[in-house]
Amino acid sequence: MTLYERRAAGILYNLLRARDDRRTLLLPGNVCSIVPETLRAANQPFALVDIAEPHLHMDAEQCLARAREEDVGGVLYVRTYGNDADPGPFFTAIRGIRDDLLLIDDKCLCRPDVDGASVSPLADVTLFSTGRVKYVDLGHGGFAHLREGVAYRRFEGPGWLELSGPDMTWTRYRAHLLEEAVAADAQKEALNAVYAGALPAEVQLPAELQRWRFNIRVQEPDRLIETIFASGLFASRHYAAGPGCPVAERLHAEVVNLFNDRYFDAGRARQITRLVNRHLER
Repeated sequence: MTLYERRAAGILYNLLRARDDRRTLLLPGNVCSIVPETLRAANQPFALVDIAEPHLHMDAEQCLARAREEDVGGVLYVRTYGNDADPGPFFTAIRGIRDDLLLIDDKCLCRPDVDGASVSPLADVTLFSTGRVKYVDLGHGGFAHLREGVAYRRFEGPGWLELSGPDMTWTRYRAHLLEEAVAADAQKEALNAVYAGALPAEVQLPAELQRWRFNIRVQEPDRLIETIFASGLFASRHYAAGPGCPVAERLHAEVVNLFNDRYFDAGRARQITRLVNRHLER
């Protein structure tokens, strides 16, 4: 089953309200702040699990240990920076703990898959987003692929979740998304080539973590951001770490996200690389 709403967060809210399970949902320590806010709105208890190097996904060992030892109702697994690496072994291990655990595969920063070709059969829910600054930025929209038997219905809730249902039909939305995905692919490939060719390899994150934006780790990232904005350009510092998550804290203390979408171009990307290299020289 495929669901389509104004926001992926709205889908998550409705799913959790329909499930009505007060057991703890485990989240990664570098999750977008919208997710905890959505869970609070749905009265869903949650706890944070640190991420692990080098892939920066939720730490599998910590997550499995907590799922075995605590009253855990599910896991929300976030694909950090759109990393599409196969989580099959981890998903299989989670499934082996308890049959009734809810497994949500959050692929909101991944390339949207409207037909579900990349969906893990082990996930109960696979979430995608086409909201602002996602892989395909339509400025609105989210969808999910659900396993058979997963409960879903619409609820009322906070206005910021935009729970009234989408204005655009699924057929029109799907066609628009597929067209824009082709353009996004080409833009990301072109700008990533600029960044990868001009910046030292040692500051670049692995290639599988460069799909949503191009990510680097540097000392004094806030100073670099100030320099970038002072030059009339922009970059971001993404996903502050939750408490008790030292690996996520170390990542946030160093990471800078360089844009590779339609808001940027090759000329500005080259300017950014010169600023980054000067920063590294200092």
